[in-house]
Amino acid sequence: LLCLFSLLAITVMSCNQGPKHPQADLVNARIGTPMTEASILLYADSIDATLNTYEKNISLVYQLGQATMRVEKYSWNGKPVLFSQYKNDEGISNEIKKYYFKNDSLILLNEGAKITRQGTDIFEDHRTYLRNNIPFKEESRSSPTLSLLKAEPFQIRKKTSPDQTKEYNEDLKLLNDAVNGADKFDLVFDNVISAPDERYILLKSKIAGGYTASISVKETDSYVDSLLKDPSNFKDKKLNIKWDVKDKEAVYVPVAANVTSANGLKR
Repeated sequence: LLCLFSLLAITVMSCNQGPKHPQADLVNARIGTPMTEASILLYADSIDATLNTYEKNISLVYQLGQATMRVEKYSWNGKPVLFSQYKNDEGISNEIKKYYFKNDSLILLNEGAKITRQGTDIFEDHRTYLRNNIPFKEESRSSPTLSLLKAEPFQIRKKTSPDQTKEYNEDLKLLNDAVNGADKFDLVFDNVISAPDERYILLKSKIAGGYTASISVKETDSYVDSLLKDPSNFKDKKLNIKWDVKDKEAVYVPVAANVTSANGLKR
């Protein structure tokens, strides 16, 4: 009887557990135990290795002056696990920032950059570890080439002041706004460029001097035909369109196309 009850208990527990995400063991392991730098890096690596299992939302490719920026958001059960921000200032810098989350708390900011100064390239890595959204350790490394950078050990930097926590909150709001097309990223129709070889839908911010964006049109549909025929009817209005990002460029998704990953939609 004892064996039978034990078997039943195991069976009930197994049935109640249901399907688990590949991160479930890492998320639930040692709950209440502060994460170390090593466990944070292991957790971040596991997220990177399973990105295709998450819900993905994407932003437009925004432009401000000569600089461009785009954002990818990865979520699980409606909660963010990773924001990836890509920024490029032509001829000056190329940056990637990755914000990793666990249980709604930011635990790691991983920054990589290629910076050009006086015609010379410098590659940099910077990692910030956090607990309760407060940094407790920072480390960085730099090198003249990418291959040498990977072999360079990280050097500990002085601890960040807790006062800088607000800065991360502002950064995260900006990333969410970029994905959702809100606040500074709330764009309206400006114009459409049509040439024999290419077409672009141009968007502008509601705020003077704000962000702009362009969407390449590879295939037309009735909506694009209307834009081309009389763009003045759409001037300064919000467009109900979909896009995908390919080769760092936003590409229009025709209404009739059978596409499941566009305009940051769930996939």
